[in-house]
Amino acid sequence: MHDGNYLSFLGLTELEIKVLKSIFTLAPKLKENFLLIPPEQIERADVILVNGDDPAAIRTWTELRQDNQLLASLMLTDNADLTGGDNTIQRPIRVQKLIAALENIVDSTSVDITTTNIDQGEEKSAALDILVVDDSFPVRKYMQHKLEELARFPINISFAANGEEAIHKAAQHDYGLIFLDVMMEGMDGYKVCKHIKAGRGAYVVMLTSKKSPFDKVRGTMSGCDAYVTKPPADERLAEELNKSVARRTAQFAQVAQAR
Repeated sequence: MHDGNYLSFLGLTELEIKVLKSIFTLAPKLKENFLLIPPEQIERADVILVNGDDPAAIRTWTELRQDNQLLASLMLTDNADLTGGDNTIQRPIRVQKLIAALENIVDSTSVDITTTNIDQGEEKSAALDILVVDDSFPVRKYMQHKLEELARFPINISFAANGEEAIHKAAQHDYGLIFLDVMMEGMDGYKVCKHIKAGRGAYVVMLTSKKSPFDKVRGTMSGCDAYVTKPPADERLAEELNKSVARRTAQFAQVAQAR
């Protein structure tokens, strides 16, 4: 049984198919999320790499989209006017750009991942909702695996790749725990923390490689509840998980009493 995404392709050249196959040796993390299947099995695909300049490939892709609303796709094209978005890649295909595009798809489909220790009859509201904010895909995947391994209670994990996305998600959802990177492109973690704390006041743990006392003071001034340096020890992650679920339980109890 495969737990990741089935990846297939339409209308690619032999060279492009070779490049597609090569990324799984260059980026082992993608093996955890994609299984490459041939076009003959394309009905099973979750993600399709499509030759956007081939009318036959576009027709087949369009038909598949009508049958599967959740189908994700990446378009390869020679037309520079069509590129620029997350779902288009201009030829010639570049390995790093393809890897980044596939990682972006993993991020967009890895929201609300539920740990295996949740009973089927248990409501989602009973789980601790966690947001992991980091611009590194490997770090996000590491945190996912570690948190699922260490949690002794139900959790749901969501992800954000930058500060702006984190602020938006935190405004839309009441997370019980947020792990927040400091050094990110665009808005840094200190500013993000201030925004989040000014809103819902979630429990925020700074997770960063910056270890100086000055950086820890900046973290405290930004309003974070804890400051954990990378790579985080299992004991520290487990401690923050336990603190957060205890805090969440107390909040639910207060709401129940108020009623």
